[in-house]
Amino acid sequence: MPWTKPYHPPKNQRLDPELYKIANDIYFLTVRAFLGKSTFTRDELNQRILGVLRAEQERQNCSIFTYCLMPDHLHFLISPNQDGISVLTFTDQFKGKATNESWTVDWKGKLWQPRYFDHIVRTEESLWAISEYILDNPVRKGLVENREDWKWSGLMNPLPER
Repeated sequence: MPWTKPYHPPKNQRLDPELYKIANDIYFLTVRAFLGKSTFTRDELNQRILGVLRAEQERQNCSIFTYCLMPDHLHFLISPNQDGISVLTFTDQFKGKATNESWTVDWKGKLWQPRYFDHIVRTEESLWAISEYILDNPVRKGLVENREDWKWSGLMNPLPER
């Protein structure tokens, strides 16, 4: 007998939220612009977004390592500096504050998709390879020939030894 009920995909499946609160574990986050638009193309807006990212790492006691703000998304590697600090809470608060900041430079409406991609970096994975992937994103997308030419990416803190 064929399935006749409508399919409703699960909402925002995540691992246990406690797994996102472990000091010195590293998480790879990708936050997309609302409706996948190329929102981040204005210098003033991009500076404000990255300013909020820097400020939130201090306020919430986290370390941002590699980051890259692309026209339609943001990648970053993050780690809580002490147990109990949630990377999920960090990301939600960053998104809200960045949206509020965008309104000061005449952005109208929503800035981010409601959901975002998160990945706990496992010990067997190469942190350096993920960092290289993030930094090479503008080259892969054909925005620059050399990643050093993309002014919206870099390291906020040195990558830890694993």
